[in-house]
Order: sequence, then C-alpha cells, then structure tokens
Amino acid sequence: MGASNLARVYSMLTRHILSCFEKNKTEFLNALGPGRGFCAKGGMFNFTYPPIQDCRILDAAEKKSCDIRVVLITDIGNDLMYGVSADTLIKSLDGLIDRALKWNADIFLTSIHVNLKKDVNPITFFILKSFFYPGSSITYEETDLFIIKVNGYLEGKAEQIKRVHLISGMGSFAGADKIHYSLLKTHSAWEKITDEICQVIKVPVRKKMRLADGLASILANLYRLIFCDMFRFKKKGREYF
Repeated sequence: MGASNLARVYSMLTRHILSCFEKNKTEFLNALGPGRGFCAKGGMFNFTYPPIQDCRILDAAEKKSCDIRVVLITDIGNDLMYGVSADTLIKSLDGLIDRALKWNADIFLTSIHVNLKKDVNPITFFILKSFFYPGSSITYEETDLFIIKVNGYLEGKAEQIKRVHLISGMGSFAGADKIHYSLLKTHSAWEKITDEICQVIKVPVRKKMRLADGLASILANLYRLIFCDMFRFKKKGREYF
C-alpha cells in the first residue's frame, strides 16, 4: 500500500521478491498510484484513486490462504496535503495495522522521510505544493507538525508491537524534490526495504537490485499510467485495488 514511490518500482519489487522465494507460490495485492491517499481520494491529471482504507484490499488479502503474510505500508503523507488531519490519518493507519495483525502478518512501515525544517525551505515548499497539490491550503508550519506527529505514532507502534517493523533512514535516497526517491537511487532504496523484510521473515536474498531494473520498472509504471489510468485502453490485473 503506497503512492508514487511504490508505483514506480512495483514491477521491480515483485520480481525481486519472487526470486527470493524461488518456486514457492507468492501472490501480490497492491493499492498504489501517484498521489494516492490512505484516507482521501488522490491522483493526478484526469484520474483519481479511492482512499486505500476503502479499497477492500484487506478484504481480499484476508481470504487468501498462505503460510507467510507480509504487509507493506509506505508513501505515507499525501493525506496531509489533501487536508486530512494527523489524528484522522493515524486512526486509519491504526485500523489497517490492527486488522493485519489478526492474521499474524508482519507489517513493515516507512516513516515520512522529509525533515521539513532541514530539507525544504518555505519558498521551495510553496513551489512543490503548488505543483503537486495545487488545491492544498496547508501551511509550512502545519505540515512540519503533521510529519512529527505521524512519525511519532509510527515509531511508537513499532516499539509496542513485535510484528510491526519501522524502516527508517529512507531520506538518504530522496531526490531533488525530497518527496520521491532519486531515479539513480530508487533501486538502492527498495533493496534496503526488501532486505529488511527478508531478514525478518528469514528468506535469503538471492540477487541485488540494479539501476537498470529500477529504470525499467519506472518505464513499466509510466506505461500503466498512460494506457490504464489515463486513457483506459487496457485493464489492470486483479491484484490492483
């Protein structure tokens, strides 16, 4: 479950995980897309995605029969730009996490990797907000407080519950806009995430992610956006929610 960073690497990520599990049956379900929110509708251009909390991905996952269940919740932050309060987002994430815990899933979270006061000055913030979220009225100070509160919740959840794992340090892979991972570092960012997942579930990593894999995955995502989401020439698979 995530937004643009996850959408960009979805093809690479699933291929990489499949290689780790060799011939064992592995299924993927996803709720992703640029501008995707957990509580609010989000998207870009002429298409929108439903809120992740309402898209029934967990209903579908609950019906699957499997030995190992892994839930990845990433790209948290779009909701704040759509006017959702930190408390509302935390309540939504809490519901998703608590429900997945009932299946004995291991849950992996990434914190909001932007340190606003350190990484983004008010003028740059205004420019990025106007470009990516033209209708947003949130202020610089409100955004900073939101990030601190949500990241505090994520840290506390991981400390309290053994099966909840917080993956930190992702800010080192951020690109110039501080929102998306750098094109040249995307494969390294997701290699770090998959390595931590595989370490917890005790599955050996059999190969490295390469820059070429990351770029190919970004092109595959662009193809989906244009032909499936924007112009709807093709339908996406059943794994997409």
